[in-house]
Amino acid sequence: MKIPKKAQEMKLTVPKNTFNLLTKKLLSLLLASMATVMSFAQAATDVIAPPQEFDPTSWNWVNILICVLILLIVLVIARAFDIGSLAERITGKKIVSAHKVNATIGLVVLILGMAGVFWEINAHGKHLLLWDAASEHGESLDSMFMWTFGFTFFVFVVTEVLLFSFMFKYYYREDRKAAYFFHNNKLEVIWTIVPAIVLTFLVLRGFNVWTKITQTPNEDAQEIEVFAYQFGWKARYAGEDKKLGESSFTLISGTNPLGLAVDTEADKLKETLTAEVAELEAKLAAADDSTALWRSALNKMESTGLSKTYVSEHKALRDKVLDAESGAYARQLKKEIKRKETNLKRIAAFRSKPEIFNQESNDDRVTTEIVLVKNKPYMFRFRARDVIHSAYMPEFRAQMNCVPGMSTVFPFTPIKTTAEARASKGNPNFDYYLYCNKICGAAHYNMKIKITVVGSESEYNTWLAAQAKMVAPAVEAAPAAADSTAVSPAAVAAN
Repeated sequence: MKIPKKAQEMKLTVPKNTFNLLTKKLLSLLLASMATVMSFAQAATDVIAPPQEFDPTSWNWVNILICVLILLIVLVIARAFDIGSLAERITGKKIVSAHKVNATIGLVVLILGMAGVFWEINAHGKHLLLWDAASEHGESLDSMFMWTFGFTFFVFVVTEVLLFSFMFKYYYREDRKAAYFFHNNKLEVIWTIVPAIVLTFLVLRGFNVWTKITQTPNEDAQEIEVFAYQFGWKARYAGEDKKLGESSFTLISGTNPLGLAVDTEADKLKETLTAEVAELEAKLAAADDSTALWRSALNKMESTGLSKTYVSEHKALRDKVLDAESGAYARQLKKEIKRKETNLKRIAAFRSKPEIFNQESNDDRVTTEIVLVKNKPYMFRFRARDVIHSAYMPEFRAQMNCVPGMSTVFPFTPIKTTAEARASKGNPNFDYYLYCNKICGAAHYNMKIKITVVGSESEYNTWLAAQAKMVAPAVEAAPAAADSTAVSPAAVAAN
C-alpha cells in the first residue's frame, strides 16, 4: 500500500513533561487503589457498626503498611522517571520510551485482567451461571442465557486480547511509520455478517421459547390471581366452583381490597360512601361559619403571641383560613362530593348487572401467601391497584408487569418443592418469593409475597381449607337441647 507523502512526513513528538504527567497518573491510580484496599480492610457486616472511640490498636496495620509500601514504590518509580527525563535533557539521548512503557503496562493489564476475569467466574460463577430453575420452562430460559453469555464472552475475550496485543505490538517507534488505510470491504463484510447471524439465531430462538411459554394453552392449568398494590401482594384462589369471580376497582374498600363482586361488600361500600357524602355536604353548608371560626382563632393566636410559640400549628391554621376565604376549601368539598357520588353511580350500575354479581366471588379465598403443588400447571393472572408493578419470581424464571386497569397472565409449572430447593441449596431457611421488580415507591424494596411449593394435593387442600372465604357460609342453628330440669305435663297430672 502506498503511504501518502503527508503521512510519511508526520512525526509524533513526545512532550517534555511526559514523565511528570505519567507521575500524576500513577499517583492518582495509587490513591484510588489505596481507597479501595482500605475499604476492603474494614470488616464486612450486614449491620452498620456504631461509632467507636479512637483506638489505633484496633486498626488493620498489615493493610496499612501494604498501602504505604505501594506508595513508596510508586514514588521511587516516579522519581526514576524524573531522573530519566533530566538525563535525556542533558545528554540529548532518549533513555526511556514512554510509548514502550504504556504498551508494556497495557500487556500487564491484559494478563492480570484476564486472570481476574477467569478467577471471578470460577469463584462466583454460581451466582451468575444458571442451572437450578424451579419451573418447567426455566431450563429453556437458562439455556438461552448460557448461549448469549457464551457468544458475548467469546467476543469480549477476542476483542480485549486484540486491543491490548495491538497496543503492545504497534506502539510508536521513530524507526517505522504507520500505514494508513480508510476502508476494507472484506472487514466490513465480516463484522456485519457474523454478528447478524449470531443475533438472528439468538432472536429467533428467544422468540420461539417465549411463544411456547406464553401462548401454549393448558386446559388443566389452575388459575390464581395475584393482586399488586403499594406496597404488598395478595393472592386469590377460586372456591368449590373452580371459578374466580368478577372484580372491579370501583368496588375496592377497606374490607374488600381486591374489589370483588360480593353483594354484602358492595352494600357496605355504598352505605359508607353515602354517609361520607352527607358529612361532606354538612361541611359545605357550614363553610361560612367554619371560615369565621378559623379566622377568629387565627387572630387570637397572632394577637396573643402564640403564633411564635406554636409555629407549625399557626402555619396550618393560616393555610386553612386562606383556603377557606379564597373559596378553595368549598371547591375541594364539592370535588370530593362529586367523586363519591360518581362512585355511587358506578356501584349502582354494577349492581344492576347479574353477570357480574353472580355469586362466583363468594367462595373465593384471598390470602397473603401463595401455595402451589409440584408438577401442577398454573396460570397466574396479575392485576394492580395503583401504579405499574412487576411480578418477579427469579427461581421460577418468571416475570410479568402488573398494570392498573388491565389483566396480564403468565403460565408456568413448578417442578421443585420448597423442601427440595432447601436441600439442593444447602439452606434450611430458604423460601421462594414473588418480588416487585419495578421501582414503584418508597417501600418498593420490601414488596414481596412468600411462595410455598408442596409435594401433594392433600397438603395443598389442607392449607386452602384453612383460608377464609369472602362470604362465610351460613351456619344452621343447632336444635335446642332438652332441659333436664323441666317438669313434664304427665308428671303434673299424676300429682
